[in-house]
Amino acid sequence: YIWIGGQDGFQLLGTANGTEFYDIEKSNSLYSGNGNPYDLTMYGNTMYYHQAMAQPDAKEFKKAAIQEFTDHCNKDYWDLIPIDQVPEDHQILDAVWSMKRKRDIKTRKVIKHKARLNVHGGQQELGETYYETYAAVVNWFTVRLIMLLSILNKWKTRQIDFVLAFPQADIEQDLFMKLPKGLVDGKTRSEYVLKLKKNLYGQKQAARVWNEHLKNGLFKIGFVPSKIDDCLFYRDNVIFMNYVDDGILCATDDQSIDSVIQELRALKFEIEDKG
Repeated sequence: YIWIGGQDGFQLLGTANGTEFYDIEKSNSLYSGNGNPYDLTMYGNTMYYHQAMAQPDAKEFKKAAIQEFTDHCNKDYWDLIPIDQVPEDHQILDAVWSMKRKRDIKTRKVIKHKARLNVHGGQQELGETYYETYAAVVNWFTVRLIMLLSILNKWKTRQIDFVLAFPQADIEQDLFMKLPKGLVDGKTRSEYVLKLKKNLYGQKQAARVWNEHLKNGLFKIGFVPSKIDDCLFYRDNVIFMNYVDDGILCATDDQSIDSVIQELRALKFEIEDKG
């Protein structure tokens, strides 16, 4: 695909046959920024807290941030401690908001305002607040092979999503984070910090910690890792593949898949069954 256009609008064309997929005039509600197609997809969609608060829909972003912070508190993701309890040799990392408008894929209308609270991983120092970061994901050749075998053998398949996956794992080592901007006053932020108990997004090691947590859960319910792919597991008549927070289950019958999902939920994994 290629974007063609200028100050009065632009079009998305297929390079193979010139088919026009989008024709967005300057008067169209989808038009944003200065007419640059990059602005259509990026401008105003994902931003930091201070950028979101300068938007016309700032109130909606504020509500989303409050909801995110409240959910974290309710799920016991951290302890609030006085700043003088932080050991002198420990970093106190910034909290970073990632604000985003979720849009309908066809109409591009905003359907939800999202706020995600992250640790500022860019401030972490190797050997102090993190060590290893590598986290394996399933190879796409493996996915294609297993799905082909599923079709040929008429196996049942199911896609699952681990909801807010990373914080489902416990923190690997002591980490301290400043209170997020926008929700507490400056005095409180200067006197208290958050001692993390869960594996919050943004850490350099977050994906690896989550990956280890998921593997340990699979081992507990009898799955064995494949020798050819670190993210391919099997148990009796069930195969499981995972790509970060998404998983695919294949089995000879639906009951076996249902059993695996129930067993993982019993281990406190939050799972959305996408069918």
